[in-house]
Amino acid sequence: MKSLIVLALIASPLAAQHTFSDPGATYDPKVPTPRSLLGHEVGEQFTSHQRMMRYIERIAAASRRIKVDTVAHSFEGREMLVIAIGSEANIARVAEIQRDAQRLADPRAGGADLDQIVRRLPVMVWLEHSVHGGEASGVEAGLALLYQLAAGTDADTRLALDSAIVLIDPNENPDGRERHVHDVQRTRGAQRPSFDGGALNNAGSWPGPRTSHYYFDLNRDWFVISHPETRGRVTSFMKWWPHVAVDLHEMGTNSTFYFAPPMEPNNTNNPSALAAWFERFGKAHQEAFDRFGWSFFRREGYDSFYPGYGESWPMLTGTIGMLFESASSSGGAIRRTDGTMRTLRDAAHNHYVAEWTTVRYSARHRGEIVRDYLASRREAITRGERAVSGMRAVVLERDTQGRGDSLAARLIDNGVEVQRLTSAAELRDAVAFGDAQPKALRAAAGWYVIDMAQPQGNLARAVLEPDAALDSSFIRIELESRRTSQPDRFYDVTAWSLPYAYRVRAWSTRTLPTSLERVNGLTRDAREWTRGRYGYAFEPGSESSIRLLASLLRDSVRVWYAPRAFTANGARFPRGAFVVRAALNDSSVHATTQRLATAAGARVTPLSSAGVDDGIDLGSGSVMPIIQPRIALLGGPPVGGNSYGFLWYALDQRMALPISAIDATYAAGSGLENYNVLIVPSTGGGALDRALGDAGRQRIFDWVRAGGVLITVDAATAWVAGDRGIMRAKLRRDSTRADSAGGAPLPAGVPGAIARVTGDTLSPLMAGVFETEFAALVNSDRVYTVPKDLRAGEAVVRYAPEPRIRLSGYFWPEMPGRLAQSPLVWTESVGSGRVIAFAGDPVFRDHWRGTYTLFANAVLLGASF
Repeated sequence: MKSLIVLALIASPLAAQHTFSDPGATYDPKVPTPRSLLGHEVGEQFTSHQRMMRYIERIAAASRRIKVDTVAHSFEGREMLVIAIGSEANIARVAEIQRDAQRLADPRAGGADLDQIVRRLPVMVWLEHSVHGGEASGVEAGLALLYQLAAGTDADTRLALDSAIVLIDPNENPDGRERHVHDVQRTRGAQRPSFDGGALNNAGSWPGPRTSHYYFDLNRDWFVISHPETRGRVTSFMKWWPHVAVDLHEMGTNSTFYFAPPMEPNNTNNPSALAAWFERFGKAHQEAFDRFGWSFFRREGYDSFYPGYGESWPMLTGTIGMLFESASSSGGAIRRTDGTMRTLRDAAHNHYVAEWTTVRYSARHRGEIVRDYLASRREAITRGERAVSGMRAVVLERDTQGRGDSLAARLIDNGVEVQRLTSAAELRDAVAFGDAQPKALRAAAGWYVIDMAQPQGNLARAVLEPDAALDSSFIRIELESRRTSQPDRFYDVTAWSLPYAYRVRAWSTRTLPTSLERVNGLTRDAREWTRGRYGYAFEPGSESSIRLLASLLRDSVRVWYAPRAFTANGARFPRGAFVVRAALNDSSVHATTQRLATAAGARVTPLSSAGVDDGIDLGSGSVMPIIQPRIALLGGPPVGGNSYGFLWYALDQRMALPISAIDATYAAGSGLENYNVLIVPSTGGGALDRALGDAGRQRIFDWVRAGGVLITVDAATAWVAGDRGIMRAKLRRDSTRADSAGGAPLPAGVPGAIARVTGDTLSPLMAGVFETEFAALVNSDRVYTVPKDLRAGEAVVRYAPEPRIRLSGYFWPEMPGRLAQSPLVWTESVGSGRVIAFAGDPVFRDHWRGTYTLFANAVLLGASF
């Protein structure tokens, strides 16, 4: 009899539940519970990606409320999902709902059907979980919410399902999170894990689980779109066009919980309706947390200024974007400084309550939210028509190196409409980026035009405008805080303008050119192939030519560098062109060059002779052979993981070059014997010296003197420019305060601004960079001084004079004067070898595609000049 009672209880709706269930909640017993699928309650352990996938498959198979789409695969091959959850009736008409959502997202055609769509369209609530792999409680909360929505039979759940489509991105960063789960599992024994913050189960391994496979922060990738995870996510977002979006994160263990409204500064391109909705949702979240007596905070710690966050990019599309931050449990359980314990269950429970509250509140206010979303999309169009900030349109030059094409393609990936001129146009009010006064411009046919009067106009303006506005009151507070040694509130970079980052000439106009056609996609021009009796030549500088050169060298094809311009077979080649000589390669060179050029999309000109029509003949001794680079990339502690990842991505994905990742211990021994190029990512010099030891540092410097090429990036340059370094340029040391009051210098780190720089166009490192002035990122307080006996070719790129240095973003008042004419890219001979030093990061986040050329030249040509 007892066994029959037990079976009846197991089968009853009351027995089905999850660990965060509300009192009195009821569930469909046909949907398996989290415990039955995971073997434990949600929040008791970290769920691996494989188990998460199995859980989702089983839940989806048991519930007709769910539609699961695979939207991408990570670099390590893990599936990326978007799970749509709604009532059975709504899921059955998903295609119709998506059509309505897309129609609402583009209201330019007008019509009474828009009001009808507002009345019938469910509110779309997009929930993103654990973009930072170590901030793992978001995934656990999402699994609990998935069960709640799939199985719940209570009134709140039914209302949510009828009025909303909930879109769950269950694991934004599966590669990083799996690294975290693995670190915790492999350090956990049969007993309870250590609560000590320094224990291995809480410390993790280098470089930590926060980032992607390539150690990128995917919460900075939304408009850059360098990763498949982001491409899939953004594409899916624009299929649904959500009205509410929440990004679930974790913060320091000793904190509480953060939800919107955000702190200053605000991105001025955000829709006007956002502020009121932040307050309304914030009130709902407060009431939910008050029921548990939980602590929280708002309006401090986190801003939405940078447009590449998981809540800020959606905001610029008209969505109510919000950030949640739960205090971390680190490896699952950790003792805080106040003596309390923070567990995974605590962090996940906080997140679950916050996002379930968001879903219910959105459902109750469906009509208002959808109506305000439509108003925000219309507002974006009217802002463009009014030429807000003097910008009705941005005109982009279509350059021969394809940088304009790459930028146009990136904008299209962001859902921004791009048009091109079908004939030349005279523009009388064009203001060149970097200038202040309008001038007449003759824009050529084929140049790109981005009209801000479009539904994605807020986003287009945010990523294109030359200078994102910072509120003057915010700056006043920062200056006073700095004077009194308080921390600043700059959360990320303050400048990111894509034309600067791509090194594309751009102009803003108050009027819209005529004779435009929409660009729906970009395709490569077909390349005719003709066999060259003498060989082949191709121009430097473009991403396709860089990839071709790297591929040729990788496949052991001999290539030469021509330092002077020439004309051959009717084609004009600039200085720095590359030549493949058929006679000095094996017979496969013709087929190999054709195959690699086609793969790279590079334009190659066949050569019938070493004699040229104009310039120096190709048999000249000035045409030098390029030495094949054998590359070691320094990794492991104490190297900065992000910097390492940016460089690794550039080498592996952009150039397709094989490299060897080595650590300091190996480099300090005999590890460099098989390499002629060593790249050191950003790292503190003192920490690197400790890792190498005196003998190891000396062994690396001796390797350089014997012919090696040492490339240093960002903070690593201070290591070779310090008192114990081998570089003639030195790190500047300030001895007075910026306000001249005496004492120690004030903090001076530039929070990610854009500076004007000048280049030595004769340097091989500038091959393919023909502008004498262009833009570069400044993102530190390190400044270098040049020696009095400066030699030709050493200071390859320098910051502009003080009055012209600032292009975009925030500089502390004294920083333009400190930076003025200091080197950004420095190179010098050291014995038989060479040092190439970058004061900043030329491939930052794969965002800075314009300065990527400088880094590629350093890697590919550094051993040859």
